Amino acid sequence: MKHMIVAAAAFAVLSFSSGAQAVPDTCFSSFLFPDSGSVVEGDGMYSVFLGDGRSIFLMGDSYIGTVSEGKRISGDHMYRNTYIVYDHERQRPVPLAGACGPETSAAVPEGVTDESSRWFWPGHGFTVGDRLYVFQQLMYSGSGPQGWNFHYDRTYILQYALPDISLDPVRQAPVPYDRLCTGEPSSENPHVHFGAAALNDIDSSGYLYIYAQVDIVNGFDPVTDVYIARTVEEKLFSEWEYFDGEGWSVRSEDAAAMQGLSEVAVSSQFNVFRLDGKYVLLTQDKSWNSGKIYTFISDTPCGPWSGKTLVYRIPDLADSDWYTYNAMAHPQFENDGRILVSYNVNSNDFSDQKSDVESYRPRFIWVDKKLILGLSR
Repeated sequence: MKHMIVAAAAFAVLSFSSGAQAVPDTCFSSFLFPDSGSVVEGDGMYSVFLGDGRSIFLMGDSYIGTVSEGKRISGDHMYRNTYIVYDHERQRPVPLAGACGPETSAAVPEGVTDESSRWFWPGHGFTVGDRLYVFQQLMYSGSGPQGWNFHYDRTYILQYALPDISLDPVRQAPVPYDRLCTGEPSSENPHVHFGAAALNDIDSSGYLYIYAQVDIVNGFDPVTDVYIARTVEEKLFSEWEYFDGEGWSVRSEDAAAMQGLSEVAVSSQFNVFRLDGKYVLLTQDKSWNSGKIYTFISDTPCGPWSGKTLVYRIPDLADSDWYTYNAMAHPQFENDGRILVSYNVNSNDFSDQKSDVESYRPRFIWVDKKLILGLSR
């Protein structure tokens, strides 16, 4: 079902009279990341519309504390993931964490008591009726330079009941495939990570779609592929079908990369959504700090994709140590024909996260729907 919400009243006063097709947001970030009482810094930034006037934002490493004059003065504990439930009408965020006690994350792997060694980082998700499904990547610490010594284990699916967002402890299970590989995987990322994007397309095609990104070549000039699986809710935890380039197979080894995306290195976090009868894939070019956000269009969830459009080029940041990554569309937020899009900001200097919260707060922009669809370039 298509859920499109015109942004709340405060956004209606935004002026887009300049005619620009993509403009920086001036107020949404202050609603979602206040200086106290909620998540004040973080990345990740997936969102799922809950169908009742609320959205849930799925955050990665996050801080809950107090900010004064741009500095975080309390809340030094880093949560490995948090959820922010945002009420569209009241414009009020409610943070969710502490799933297993004080200073634990919103989602904690079963049996884990020390999240410094094993933890969840969120993927995307969707709702089906009164149930919310969230993909979570199980990560673990290992070798590598400080700040980059994390490794992927596998992906789990978590099921929550709505409207209270309570976890069903029985429905926390790995995705139903065993280490799907690409044939010639890279040494750094040898496995396909499903859950990088997700789409409830039941009303149009009868299926739920789960997307995966894989780095064929990693580094400053990466090469990537994107895969897609589908299932129905009753088989979400047990049986998927994989697109093989022509049709669908229950054999994961038959999976083939979607076509039409080779001109841009698709980010490890991206999203696919429906807009005006088309399927849109939005991604930030994964090339290091490229700052380029693209869209592709298709008539089906599995491609082939075409109409590559550069919808926004991120301007230079205030500090040379800062970088951007993983742009994401939030199509449930619309204002004056524009869709809300976010991108993450981080710093190579970890101390910046405390001394200047802008170094670790997502940025938001409003992008014209016609530009997203490649109708106005």
